[in-house]
Amino acid sequence: MKTKFLWAAVALASLAACGGGGGGGGAALPFIATPLPGQEPNPQPNPEPNPEPNPPEPNPEPNPANSSAACFNEADLREGTKLVVEQTITSGDQTQKQRVTRLTRGREAFRDVSAVEHLRTVFNYFNSSEAQDRQYLDFVDGHIVRYGTRNGGTGTSAYTYNDPTIRTPVMTPGQTIDENYVVRSVEGEIRNEQQVSGTRTYVGRESLETAVGTFQTCKFSATVRFRQVDGSELTQSQETWIAAEGPYRGQDLKLTARTGDVLATFAPTQITYEPK
Repeated sequence: MKTKFLWAAVALASLAACGGGGGGGGAALPFIATPLPGQEPNPQPNPEPNPEPNPPEPNPEPNPANSSAACFNEADLREGTKLVVEQTITSGDQTQKQRVTRLTRGREAFRDVSAVEHLRTVFNYFNSSEAQDRQYLDFVDGHIVRYGTRNGGTGTSAYTYNDPTIRTPVMTPGQTIDENYVVRSVEGEIRNEQQVSGTRTYVGRESLETAVGTFQTCKFSATVRFRQVDGSELTQSQETWIAAEGPYRGQDLKLTARTGDVLATFAPTQITYEPK
């Protein structure tokens, strides 16, 4: 397989997993309403006394032990937290090496909100190229919220934003949620958009052996569809494992992305995580 096809798969995986830009914690998805609490029973028309009802069942814990909550690390939103990942990207008989550095900075205005900024730097060893972007996210009402990305480092004006804003809820094993948003790009007078839709399932907890250790993880599977310029759809299947414990909690430990006949596997070989 030619290198350009591998990197095309990488680009699509990044778009789907980040909603136009995002880091650890897995894919960014739209808000799903939680079930409404049970309604109060209607009053009895007969005034005669009724037997005492059984006490109501206790409400379930908001974050069960096997939910996806453990796979979000609140330190990732604290200023000064730094993550450096050395990883391989493998497809067929090709393997490329990449280093991703993510630094959590303070809040910054992004469109009409004040959001936490992640400065991400990606270095590709195979051609010694480097790229930067700045991702904007927050934690609001129990949801990870991803607003969008500024392309390049400080001083660049091009940006993308998610419409509607992506809100990721805590999920329970077997839960499936829908994706449906548009990544809108703005650069001066130029406007473009990429429609993304599909479904994502939280499979549950799974033990994963990696080059950086063996950990309990949150496993997600997804089918993501990208609307192309010609109106056709390109479909990608993904599986993601995120650390639920240990020194790398909340960070991606493995990602597979299949686009057509192209299967790309992302796997860290070294992680340096300095939470604040």
